[in-house]
Amino acid sequence: MPISTPKHLPPPSSLPLSKTYPVRLPNINVNKLERILHGTIHQNLENGKLPLERSNKMWAIWEKDDHGSPCRKYLVRFSKDLPQVQLMSFPCSGNSWTRYLLEASTGIFTGSIFNKKHIYKTGMLGELAKPDDGRTLVQKTHGRFFKSTTLATVPAVLLIRNPAKHMLEKLAVDDNRAFCIYTCPSSLLQHSLHILVQVKYNQQSKFHQLVPEYLKKWEMVAMDSLLEKNAPVHLVYYERLNEDPISTLRGILAFLGVPEDERRLNCTRTHLKGPYKREGNREFNPFTTEEQLLMTQAVKRVNQTVQLLGYQPLPHYSIIT
Repeated sequence: MPISTPKHLPPPSSLPLSKTYPVRLPNINVNKLERILHGTIHQNLENGKLPLERSNKMWAIWEKDDHGSPCRKYLVRFSKDLPQVQLMSFPCSGNSWTRYLLEASTGIFTGSIFNKKHIYKTGMLGELAKPDDGRTLVQKTHGRFFKSTTLATVPAVLLIRNPAKHMLEKLAVDDNRAFCIYTCPSSLLQHSLHILVQVKYNQQSKFHQLVPEYLKKWEMVAMDSLLEKNAPVHLVYYERLNEDPISTLRGILAFLGVPEDERRLNCTRTHLKGPYKREGNREFNPFTTEEQLLMTQAVKRVNQTVQLLGYQPLPHYSIIT
């Protein structure tokens, strides 16, 4: 049966951000939940590999490499009869980049509930596939706040990123700048974010109205996945994925039950960025002292919960973005 949020907690919509999340979780069998969350996924392999769909739909992911490159030959294709696995995150937490790394290292398309045609056109053909049709390795979702759900019986890879880092990018996307997020040079994106926050949002006070809302959603995406899942959840910290992509990727593959292909991993190592790796905005901090305190408290609550459930603690999160 699905695991429900402890009754003593208020619903997510009314959860006060200033309240310290309890270290103890009454009404939940923590040991049982921990055993469920730390499970792995079984795959039905064919000759030691994931089965492939008979289809001419494929992506030559590194076809632009020089002739003679050992990576030019690798394709990404649809599989079949795969279990559904959510790739859960708050928006702008590295979900699309993680999908690229998984497709690069496994040769299997990933999916999404959002059906974004601009993603499909880059070569990620699984974007338009049905999330539960068994053809994609994982399926991108952002939880109940973003037109999707946390399916209690469906395993998940939960991707968490410093809320101060992704919040500005989320604001830019919401301001119809998605094209620039994916295509502009990092210097231009940096300038765009400065203008967006300092000119538009500061004048209208909209930016500072949105910070608590986004922060609450960031926290509950994590809490929903950890406390309402009755299925395995693999926790990935974006910062560690960014620092050591291949080792982190190996951990995801082990969780998914996917055998490693060392040659593909070597090619992935030399093609890490892909079309979706964004550069950070490292020296831009528009947050008030109160907003930074709210972020610190939210991070502490999530950190207490992940450690209580047997996961590694969150990385150190600097509020300075």
